[in-house]
Amino acid sequence: MAAASILGFLLLFSAPLGAQVETQPESRPKPVITPIQVPNLSLGVVIFPNGKAINLSVGTGSSAYRNPNDLPGRIWLLTDRGPNIECGEARRILGLEGDQACAGNRMGRIFPLPGFVPSIYAADIGPDNTARISVYLPLKGKSGKPLSGRPPQVNGRYESAYAIDGKALPPDPSGVDPEGLVRVSDGTFWVADELGPSLLQVASDGTVLKRLVPQGLQNDFKDADYEVVPSLPPILRYRALNRGFEALALSPDEKFLYAMLQGPLANPDIETARRSRHVRLWKIARETGEVVGEYFYQTDDINSYTGEVDGRERVQSRVLLSEMAAIAEDQLLVLERVDRHARFYTVQLTDENRVPRLLDNPEYGPGFEWMDAAQLALRGVLPLTKTLVLDSEMTPGLPAKIEGLAITGPNEFIIINDNDFGVDGVRTQMFRVTLPQPLIR
Repeated sequence: MAAASILGFLLLFSAPLGAQVETQPESRPKPVITPIQVPNLSLGVVIFPNGKAINLSVGTGSSAYRNPNDLPGRIWLLTDRGPNIECGEARRILGLEGDQACAGNRMGRIFPLPGFVPSIYAADIGPDNTARISVYLPLKGKSGKPLSGRPPQVNGRYESAYAIDGKALPPDPSGVDPEGLVRVSDGTFWVADELGPSLLQVASDGTVLKRLVPQGLQNDFKDADYEVVPSLPPILRYRALNRGFEALALSPDEKFLYAMLQGPLANPDIETARRSRHVRLWKIARETGEVVGEYFYQTDDINSYTGEVDGRERVQSRVLLSEMAAIAEDQLLVLERVDRHARFYTVQLTDENRVPRLLDNPEYGPGFEWMDAAQLALRGVLPLTKTLVLDSEMTPGLPAKIEGLAITGPNEFIIINDNDFGVDGVRTQMFRVTLPQPLIR
């Protein structure tokens, strides 16, 4: 699929609605949604000390990618760090009080399978709209030892992990939480990781070749089973917990990576991350790891997401950036969502959307995440203009928690949900989205 063949994405739905968001006219034909049968790979039953049993399955929907040079019908899929349960959810899911499950630490996570190995899969989709798993690549270090999803201790913090018996699990200096995936034509991969946050270069056999981390954090990974390169901006040390790199894209000429955080940085504090709508997007030279651009993506107001009606607090930090794909250089398709409602936007990166390097300095106040859009505009920084391509609220039948997105043709893409390894009984679901008109005009 050549880059020129998909430029029409930017022209599909462009009725203006204000300066920032362009939305789909109601009179336009709707996209066609086709379900694809995808296998749910069993991980077996885990029985907790109180007798609660959970039937787990592999969650392959953290990311999806297709390279134009891949075999026909092939989609690459990614797991995250493995089955885990928030300690704050232990009573609802397991019938356990917090002190039974996590020594009273509501901010920790339970890992039912602490030895789970984060992995890359290839699924081949046939003409019968059935996906068959054809490649399995567990991630491993240079020693050949499989990696785990247990968090490392980074920036003086350890995201507490517990086994099913409530005992604390040790940090893993090589541990990763993969969330974004691209494949280069030479067969290697790049993976976006939440825990550094970091970017992993992965060989075609699943071996992690190197991990790009924020400058100043390289000593936190000194015992990792792969090369560590401190090339990412030091401001990333302000990553909010569970809000590291989530979305990753590769330019069509394969010279650049685009990496976006799942949400705002905790700059200067976690309360700022909870209420801010300002997310940073980086353009990185793939060969050198050098950052060549930083851009301002503004999430939609949480109150505009009508699909989120589960009774929890409607805090802005529940709006997440889960995936993106490159249409052409500096032109991206972005998946923005809450748990039950997803929107797909196209954006084009321009100089007016650049974040000045001054705002990468945490000593500069007020910070980028703290300022509102008007204050940033006074400094010449404008948010990316977003053109709506698909809104799941207007498209019946799509699953909750869509996290994977792969462009597969001039007028179509594949989406897949993250089933959280079946902890709540959710199955993996995949769909083909066929857009209503040709992209080449």
